[in-house]
Amino acid sequence: MKRLDVREFQKMIENASKIIIANEPYLTEIDTVIGDGDHGIGMKRGFSALCRMLEKQEFYEVDSLCKAVGIELVKSMGGASGVIFGTMFIGGLSKLPHENSCSLNQIAAYFEEGEKAIERRGKAGAGQKTMLDALIPAVESLKRSAGLEEEMEGAFLKACNAALEGVKASECMESKIGRSKNFREAAIGLPDPGAVSTSLIFKAFYEELIKEQ
Repeated sequence: MKRLDVREFQKMIENASKIIIANEPYLTEIDTVIGDGDHGIGMKRGFSALCRMLEKQEFYEVDSLCKAVGIELVKSMGGASGVIFGTMFIGGLSKLPHENSCSLNQIAAYFEEGEKAIERRGKAGAGQKTMLDALIPAVESLKRSAGLEEEMEGAFLKACNAALEGVKASECMESKIGRSKNFREAAIGLPDPGAVSTSLIFKAFYEELIKEQ
């Protein structure tokens, strides 16, 4: 697949919503140890609302879809996670076409701009035990795949694996930002909950892409 149809992208986001909801207990468990314990609950609340919205609405342009997704997450999730994950979908809208499909180059540029917007908003970067430790590797992987003109399925598989590697790397990090920084060494050995959530989203994207094959 060389282009991603808006209907397929919507299915990918719907699948990500279901995966996040199903993993709420695990996300809550991690955040209870190294955070304030509400990450999983907030993610489930936001992605449950998103799931309901996507079931009722049909979109015809990829930028319209992603804008609606980001707004729904900010509106329904609340807190820092709502802003961050909403920004992941809203921050790069200018890189998407107002059309019914997009290329891998456009997808890579879209997620890259979203990632940069999160960095600016959160004043954070790689290596600080945040969701960026999964998102940055995923974005870099998508960019490499776009440069090689790979198929969409292979590109998202590599992005998924890169995000998972980022989650694993976050286990060894001492938190430098957010509430988990208060736990310092106690946070070492557990992955960042936001990074786990990010990896679950990319995993769901890939699994939905290959579902019909």
